[in-house]
Order: sequence, then C-alpha cells, then structure tokens
Amino acid sequence: PMTILPEKNSARLRRIRAEQFCLLAQREASSVYRPHSEVLRMLAAGEAWAVCEHRSEPVEALLTLPLNADTACAAALREYLCWDGTQQGCILTPPIGSAPQQAPALAAAAVRRAAKLCGGGPVWAVLECTAGSEPLATAYLKQGFALRAIRPLDSLSPCYLFGFEGADAPAVEPIWVPLGEMGRVAALLARGWAAVDSRPSPQGTALALCPV
Repeated sequence: PMTILPEKNSARLRRIRAEQFCLLAQREASSVYRPHSEVLRMLAAGEAWAVCEHRSEPVEALLTLPLNADTACAAALREYLCWDGTQQGCILTPPIGSAPQQAPALAAAAVRRAAKLCGGGPVWAVLECTAGSEPLATAYLKQGFALRAIRPLDSLSPCYLFGFEGADAPAVEPIWVPLGEMGRVAALLARGWAAVDSRPSPQGTALALCPV
C-alpha cells in the first residue's frame, strides 16, 4: 500500500467542471493540453481538481488520470513503463492556471486524491521541463515522489517523470548534482538512478541522486 506523507499545509481541493478546466487550458501553452480534443479525452477519463479563489473560481488546476486512459500522455507513459495492463495506477498532469505559486500546494493535495484512485497501483506525475517548473519539481520531491526520468513523452516536450515512492529515506548515500546539469542528471536517471530530494546550492537547485 502507498504511504502518504502527513497532510500538512495542503491546499483544499475542489473538483471543477470540464468547462472550467477547458477555460484554463485555452490559455495554456503546454503541449500536454494540445489539441483541444486531447483535453476533452482527458476530462472524459479523469477528474479535474483545482485551488479556487473566494468566489470559487479555479486559479490553478490539474487532472488525475487513470494510467489506462485513452490519451496520448497516458499511452506514452505506459510505453515508457512497459506497462502490461494488469495493474491500476494514476497520473497527475501538469498544473495550469494563473496562480503558479499555488501549484506546489495543489500537487501536495492532489497526491492524496490520487492515492484513493490508483487502486493500489503506482502514482506518477508528469511535468514539462520549462524555466518555471523547477519550484514544482522540488515540491514533488518533498511530497515523496522520486524523479525517475527526463525524456519526451510521445510528441510532447521533454518532461520530468516522477514516480511516488513514499517518505522513506534512500538506502544509500546520494550524490548531489545541480538540476541545471540536465545532461548529467538525465544520464544517471537512464542508468536506473532516481532523484529523491533537493536542496539549494551555489549552482542553483541540486538533486540527491542514488541507484534504485
């Protein structure tokens, strides 16, 4: 069973309607949410959750998708995992909206919902590699996710792929590599390593990497 970190300072999620999520997606440049027909397939298969303002207007949202969803993102992740279709699972899509400062809190709360939807299977989070994604990438690590790969998913831009590992400390002493050294980080991940933590460094955010 999944071990979820204690609920602390988590955002209060509210499930939102498909049309509310579509309005946010219209202003989103992420290739995960293109074309519009792909967004509709995601909404048909999954759930849209958001942090809302006092007037109940969603300002930051994401989707929880079954791993077996008929969407490009889920299909590409299944191919990466060599998924045989015998287990359930859940995917968190990249947060979108006008309040990126809320994205870490949204993701922290959404993982609790994903734990209820995954049917005992794995929970994965997908995050496109952009200049603004670093704070959320470190937030996922703090929530018990491990960065397992940096790679494109199908026709999508290069993405961080996070698998939920829980709150256990790594079994071996990690090495610390600046996140800015993307090639070195990606090479270690491709060898079966994972990033399990982060900390500030003179070179920017550094990742704790260890073999898994």
